[in-house]
Amino acid sequence: MAYLAQEYLGKALAINIEIGDRNGEATIFRNLGELFRLLGEYGKAQEYLEKALAIQIEIGDRNEEATSYGTLGTVFLSIDKNGKAHEYLEKALAIQIEIGDRNEEAITYGNLGALFVSLGKYDEAREYLEKALAIQIEIGDRIGEAASCGNLGTLFKSLGKYYKAQEYLEKALAIKIEIGDRNGEATIFRNLGELFRLLGEFGKAQEYLKKALAIQIEVGDRNGEATSYGKLGTLFQSIGKHDGAHEYLEKALAIKIEIGDRDGEATGYGNLGALFRLLGEYGKAQEYLEKALAIQIEIGDRNGEATSYGTLGTVFLSIGKYGKAHEYLEKALVIQTEIGDRNGEATSCGYLGIVFELLGKYDGARKYLEKALTMNIEIGEREGEATNYGNLGRLFQLLGEHDKAREYLEKALRIYRGIGGRKGEADTYGNLTSFFLSLGQYRKAEDFLERAVAIWREIGDRSGQAIHFGNLGRISCKRGEYDNALEYHKKALEIHMENGTKEGVVVGYAHIASCFQSLGKYDMAEEYLKRALSLSRDVGHSSREFQCLLDLTVLKVSQNDLEEAFSCLFQTIQIFDTLRGSLKENDQFKTSLLEEHGTFPYKLLSSLLSSKAKPHHALYVEELRRARGLADLMGARYSVVKQISGDPKSWYGIQNIVAKETDCACLYISVGKKHMHYWILKATGAIIFKDEEVSLDKNVVTGLVPNLDEFFTKSFRGLGILPEHNCEDRSLDDTESMSLYHENHALLRDCDDKGIKTNLQLCHKIIIAPVAALLKEPEIIIVPDSCMYQ
Repeated sequence: MAYLAQEYLGKALAINIEIGDRNGEATIFRNLGELFRLLGEYGKAQEYLEKALAIQIEIGDRNEEATSYGTLGTVFLSIDKNGKAHEYLEKALAIQIEIGDRNEEAITYGNLGALFVSLGKYDEAREYLEKALAIQIEIGDRIGEAASCGNLGTLFKSLGKYYKAQEYLEKALAIKIEIGDRNGEATIFRNLGELFRLLGEFGKAQEYLKKALAIQIEVGDRNGEATSYGKLGTLFQSIGKHDGAHEYLEKALAIKIEIGDRDGEATGYGNLGALFRLLGEYGKAQEYLEKALAIQIEIGDRNGEATSYGTLGTVFLSIGKYGKAHEYLEKALVIQTEIGDRNGEATSCGYLGIVFELLGKYDGARKYLEKALTMNIEIGEREGEATNYGNLGRLFQLLGEHDKAREYLEKALRIYRGIGGRKGEADTYGNLTSFFLSLGQYRKAEDFLERAVAIWREIGDRSGQAIHFGNLGRISCKRGEYDNALEYHKKALEIHMENGTKEGVVVGYAHIASCFQSLGKYDMAEEYLKRALSLSRDVGHSSREFQCLLDLTVLKVSQNDLEEAFSCLFQTIQIFDTLRGSLKENDQFKTSLLEEHGTFPYKLLSSLLSSKAKPHHALYVEELRRARGLADLMGARYSVVKQISGDPKSWYGIQNIVAKETDCACLYISVGKKHMHYWILKATGAIIFKDEEVSLDKNVVTGLVPNLDEFFTKSFRGLGILPEHNCEDRSLDDTESMSLYHENHALLRDCDDKGIKTNLQLCHKIIIAPVAALLKEPEIIIVPDSCMYQ
C-alpha cells in the first residue's frame, strides 16, 4: 500500500509542477515527506519536507510553514537529532501562537513533550504535555485530549509512577472508546498491557495486549499488529514462556519486513537478540543484534544504534567477554551522551559498573554505579534508581561495607514496593537473603527468602528460582544437612545452565564442591572446584577465581597436601592483592575488603609458614592481612620504598622499616584462639619470633573459656580506651570460611559484658611480659592485632 501511495503522490506532484500550482506542489512534497517518515526512510522524508517548507516560506503560507516545521521536528526527533528537533518544533510553536492556531499549538506542545521525554528531562516533558492537554480540553478536542492523556501515561510509566500512569491511560482509553477510535483504543490497550507487565500483573498484561491485537487484526493495522506481537513476546519472555515469546517475536518481525518498516525490522531483530541472550543462545543473540545494528546505522537511528550496542554489551557480559562488553557499552554510552539520552546513559553506566565489578575493578564499579544512580535520581527514573541502589548494595556487601549494603538494599526495596515492581522487589528480597546469610543471621535470611520465592513463583521467574534453591542450599549447609544442601545446589545449577548464566554456574559448582567436602567426598569436591576455577578464569571473574582457589587451599590442607595448598594459597593472595589494588586510594574500601575476604587466607598462610619454621615469611603474611593504612604511614615515615605484595619473591625489606631509627624497635602482635605470636623488628635488621600458648579462665556467665581475641576486645573496651559504638571494625574475619568462629563469638556477645573482667595485669602479662626481656630500646612501636582496636 505504501508503494501505491508513493506512486499516486508522484503523479499528483508531476501535475502540480506542470500547471505551476506552487501551493499544491508544497502540499504533495509535505505528504511525500510524511509518507517516508512513516516508512522510516528519514533521509527522504527530510528531503521532501524541506522542499515543501521552502515553497511555503516563498509564497508566505504561515499555517503550512508551521506544519512543515513541526513535521520536520518529528523527523529529527526520530533520528535523534534532538537539537534540530527542538529548534524546528519551537519555530512551529512560535508561528502557531502568532496566528492563533490553538489546535496545532497543542500538537506541538505534545511533540515537545515527547522530545523532552527522549532527553530524560521529565519535568519539562510533563509541563509541555500538560499545556497540550489543557488546550485540548479548552477547545473540546477529544482526540487530542486522549492523545495527551496517553502520552502523560507513558511519561509516568517512564518515571516508575505506575499507578499515576494507569490513571491517565484509562482516561485515554475511555475517550478512545467514546469517540470510536478503534486504532487509538488498541494503542491504549497495548500501553496498559505493557504497564501491567511492569507491575508484575502478567494475567492482566496478557489480557490487554490480546485486546489490542484483536482490534488491530480487525481494522487491518499491520504495523500496530506487529507492535502488539512484539509486546506479547516481551511479556512471555518475562514469565519464562520462551517458546511463546519466540513465536510472537517472529510474527512481529515478519510483518515489519513485509510492510517495509526498516525501523520496526531493526527493533524486531533486537528483541529476538535479547530473547536469545536470555536463553543462553549467545551466537544467535549476537547474529540478530548485529542485524539490528546494521539497519539502525543504515537509517541513521542513533537511539536504536545505542540500544543495540548496549544489548550486545550485555551479551558479551553474559559469556564472560568482559573486554568486548566494555567496548560495546562504551560505544552505547558515547552515543547516548551525544544525543542527550539521559535514561540510556544511566543504563549503560549501570552495566559498565557491573562489568568493572566482575573484573575486580571495584573503584571503577562504584563510580559508574553512583553516576548511574545520580542520573536516575535527576531524571526521576524510579525503576533505574532502585536497580542501581540494589547494584551498589551488592557491591558494598562484597567490599564488606555491611551498613551501607543494607541501607542501599533497603532503599531499593522501598522504591520497588512503591512503584509496584514485583520482579525487582523479589530480586531485592533475594539480595537481602544473601546479605543476612553472610552475617550468619539465618532467621532473617529465611524470612526474606520466603518473601522472594512467593513472588518468583507467582511471576514464573526461573532465574529467581535458581537463586532460591542456592540460598536454601546455603541454609541447609549451615545446619549440617549436607545431603539436602547438595540437592538444592544441583537444582540451582541446572537452572543456571539452562539460562546460560556463567556466573551462576561457577557459584553452583563451588557450592556443590563445598557439600562434597563436608560429606568427606574429597575427590568429587576437587572435581567441582576445578570446574568452577576453570570457568571463572575463562570469563575473567577475578573474585570468583579468588574464592575457588581459597576453597581448593582448604581442601588440600584437609588432605595434608601442603605443597599444593601453598601453591593455591599464594595464587589466592596474589589475586586478592590485585583486587585490593583496584581500589586505588580508597583506604576505607581497602580495609573493608580485607576484613570481608582477606583475613582467612592470610591467617592460614601465616600459620602454615610458622609451623614450617619460616617466621620471617609468616610476618610478611601478617602484614598483608592487616589493614594497610598503618603500614603505608610507617613506610612513608621510615622511608620504605617498596611495599610488600602477595608474591613471595618480593618478600624482602620489611626488616628495614626501623633501620634508620637506632633507638626504636617494632613489635608485631598476632592473636590466635589460644596462641600469641610476636615478631620483634630491631634497628639492626634482626627479626625475633616468639610463640606463646595462653590459658584463660572460664567466663563466669557462660562457663566457656573465651578465645584470646574475644578476651582482648572485651578487655580494651572495659578500660574505656575504645568507644562502645561506631568504631571501625577491623576484625578481618571471613564470613564464609570462619562462620562457626563467628557463631561462637555471637554467643559470647549475647552474654553480659561483665562476664569477662578487665584486668590490666593480665593484659600486660599476655602482651608485654613474654617479650619484655627482648625490648631494650627506649621507644617501641607496637603493631597490634585487630581485636585490640576494634
